[in-house]
Amino acid sequence: MEISFESRETSVYREYSRESRRVQESVECVVPDTDADMEKIASVQSAVFLKSKDLSARGVLVTGELSASVLYIRDGQTGLSFLRVKKPFSLEFETDCPESETLAQVSLLLQGCDVRAVNPRKIAVSFELEGVLRCYRAERLCVEASLPEGAPCLHVKTEAYTLTLPNAVCEKSVAINEQFIFPPESAPERLVSEKAEIRVTDSQLIGSKIIVKGSAVIAVTALTETGELLSCTFSAPFSQIVDVGVDSMKTCTVKPEITGAYLNLIDTIKGEKALDAEVHAVLQLLCCDETALTCITDVYSNLCPAELQRRTESFELASAPETRSLRTEERVSLMETCAELLQTFASPIRLTAQGGRLTAAVNLDFLYRTGDGRLSAARRTIALEEDAGSDALRIVGAGQVALSVKADGENVDCAVELALECESLDITVLNFVGGVILDEEKAYVQESLPTLTLVRRGGESLWSLAKKYHSSEEKILELNEEAETTTRMLLIPKCI
Repeated sequence: MEISFESRETSVYREYSRESRRVQESVECVVPDTDADMEKIASVQSAVFLKSKDLSARGVLVTGELSASVLYIRDGQTGLSFLRVKKPFSLEFETDCPESETLAQVSLLLQGCDVRAVNPRKIAVSFELEGVLRCYRAERLCVEASLPEGAPCLHVKTEAYTLTLPNAVCEKSVAINEQFIFPPESAPERLVSEKAEIRVTDSQLIGSKIIVKGSAVIAVTALTETGELLSCTFSAPFSQIVDVGVDSMKTCTVKPEITGAYLNLIDTIKGEKALDAEVHAVLQLLCCDETALTCITDVYSNLCPAELQRRTESFELASAPETRSLRTEERVSLMETCAELLQTFASPIRLTAQGGRLTAAVNLDFLYRTGDGRLSAARRTIALEEDAGSDALRIVGAGQVALSVKADGENVDCAVELALECESLDITVLNFVGGVILDEEKAYVQESLPTLTLVRRGGESLWSLAKKYHSSEEKILELNEEAETTTRMLLIPKCI
């Protein structure tokens, strides 16, 4: 006789697939005929844009664009110029879930960007990109199991758990348009490089909608009319309302991905120089709430042997992202005298969380004047490392680089701090009973079972004693006042 439990279910989302892909892309670019030859590369600043995320029966195809801005010193020390390069990319992920049931979120990390001069008129830029895809699907989860009415003399043991599980997965596109006025003492003529970033500062659930608040941060480097470099950082707040379809949550993780940034220098009607900025991004939301589970972990019958149908469920739970900072101080050599340090560009690379360690590196591109007044440049790489505190920590994003540099002759003293967005994983495994098969043909002969048994408890639990002697915990407690604490003799009655 097979007995299935009655159950109460709720809807949750399960992360059933997480895949990582890396690609290396390269592209060449030539100096325009109207520009002078290159003498030395000064820096390269890179960015990645997510363009599409297409689901099909074969998996998920992620496409986007890599871009780099290369600043170089013109031949004959006649000043600075730059080149812009773009390269499309695609990442293919395989999934085993139907397209209609899959909700996918992607994280893109630039792990490196290098440039070399092929000749005075051509450069080659190489990118290393890592993409992480997470796939979710909705499923029904049993949160409470119980015996059906009329179950023949079955006794069950239950355990309660509280898990924080996803209850909503969605995304929303956002566009931010703003004009920023440059300081009046500066006169930018051409944009050399730019980096756009979306920072989320708060997410609040009201009803079934989440209000996401944050800012778009845009860092630009421009050449002035006099050929000097100008660096500015602008910020514009934004808020977005997203209907997530649930009315309770404990945490909400918002992962932004930039899909496009369109920046132009303009003249205002007042004659001021301004940056006309339009930033597009997709906000990927993962909402989680506490779910209380009551599982049946053991069953027995006092009438006949019972075969238990055991099941195992594994839940991989990610914590809300936290910011971890890697810091270091180092003195680097430029191999020639630095009379004036003009600019330092920082780019994080090689971000890893492995073996209980967080490791990264930062490329520092120094642009300076030598002791004899020449323009020069050098790249140095500084390594950072920290104890992660857990083997389950993983990096989900790179933040800002805080940098302090001071030139001293041929050396530069550098203090570097890199912010990393990290999350930790916790795997919870539940072992429970999903059903029971009673062997009625081998029913116990009740007359042969003692009505009352005197036993020494020892270290056995009341549950194991009741199961062994065809009783129940309730009946043992009724007959023994100190049954829960005593280690001496217990009277165990037969319970039919």
